[in-house]
Amino acid sequence: MRFLIGDSVLVWLDALTAKQALLTSKIAKILIDEGHNVLITTRKYDYTIGIFDLYDIPVIVVGEYGGETLEGKIKSDLERQIKLFKLVVEQKPDIHVSFTSPSSARVAYGLGIPILLLTDTPHSIPVNKLTIPLAEKIIAPLCTRNSWLKAGYQIDNFKFFDGVFEIAWIFDFEPDKTILNKMGLEEYEYVVVRSEEKKASYYDSYAKQYSEPTFLVKLLDQIIHKLELKVIFFPRYEDQLRLVKYRYGSRVLIPRKSIELQSIEAYAKAVISGGSTMAVESALQGVPSITLFPRKVETVYFLKEKGFPIFHIPYTTKSAQQVIDIIENAEAYRRDVNILMKSLENPLPLIINEILRIRRRYSTI
Repeated sequence: MRFLIGDSVLVWLDALTAKQALLTSKIAKILIDEGHNVLITTRKYDYTIGIFDLYDIPVIVVGEYGGETLEGKIKSDLERQIKLFKLVVEQKPDIHVSFTSPSSARVAYGLGIPILLLTDTPHSIPVNKLTIPLAEKIIAPLCTRNSWLKAGYQIDNFKFFDGVFEIAWIFDFEPDKTILNKMGLEEYEYVVVRSEEKKASYYDSYAKQYSEPTFLVKLLDQIIHKLELKVIFFPRYEDQLRLVKYRYGSRVLIPRKSIELQSIEAYAKAVISGGSTMAVESALQGVPSITLFPRKVETVYFLKEKGFPIFHIPYTTKSAQQVIDIIENAEAYRRDVNILMKSLENPLPLIINEILRIRRRYSTI
C-alpha cells in the first residue's frame, strides 16, 4: 500500500520539529499541485503533529522524541530507524528530503535513496556529522556559508539562497485578527514567549548552568508583574509546561494544540524565543523579536543587518532588563517590512528544482 497523492515522483519528507512541519507543509503542497506524490513522516514531539493537522496535510507518525539523555536519544533514534525502514521498503520513495533528520537520512542512505538536506544550523554538530556526509545536495542560507567552511565542510555539495527558510511560510501570509477574539486577546497587549530547547544536543553545555526546566521564569515574573502584560507561552517539554502552569496559573495562556501562531505573533507587543525560529518569523512580520539563544545565530544577524526588528540577547539575569526595555519601547521598534521582504530570496523554488533535478539524475543511472 502506497500513501500517494497525485502521480509521478514519490518524495519522502521527514519533519521532526514545528519549524520543519511548516516548511514541509509548503513543500508538499507545491509538489502535490505539480502532480507529484508525497510521503510525509514525523514523530511525536512538541506541536509538530498539530501543525500538519492545522493545514490538513496527511502525515504518518513514526516514533517519538528521545528526551535529554544520550541513552534516550540513541534508543529512540534506533527504534525510529527500524520503523522507518519497514515503511520505506514498502513505499519505495524516489528521493528523500529532510531538515537533517538522522534517522531518516540513515535509512534513505542505506536503501540507496538520494537525499536532499535543508539546514540553517551549523552549530548542531552531532546532527550534522550524522547527516550531511550522506546527502546528494544540501540547501542552506547564504549567510551560513562561512560557518560551514569553518566547520570543515566542503561546500561543493551546498546550494545557497539569499534569505532564510522562514520566508517560505511568511512571504504570502496574511494575519487573521479574528483569532484574537477566539483567544480573548487584545492587539499589542500581550507578549508571545517560546521556551528554550533545553534538551537539544547543542544546548547541553548551557542547560547544565541551571536546574529549572526553563530559565525564563524570572523574565516571566517581570513581564507579568511589572509590565502587567498577558503572556502566551509555548513550551517545548512537559516539565516546562507544568512549571509555568503551576507558577502562574491563568495569568499565562498555554495553547495545548497547534494554532495559527503567525497571526498571534503579528499582533503581539513583542515575541521572545529561547530559540530562533519564532523570533525570525515574527521579525519578518515587523514585530519586535528577541532570541535568547546562547550562541550567535547567522540568520538572526543577517536579518538584523537588513533592518528587521530582531535582537539577540543571550539570556542571563543581568540581560533580563534589556529584554524588558525592548518590550516597554516595542512601538519604537515595530516597522513595516514589506520593502525589506522583497530583498530576501524564497527558498521554495530552489528546493523544488533540486528535488526534481536529483530525481532526473538518478532516474537515468
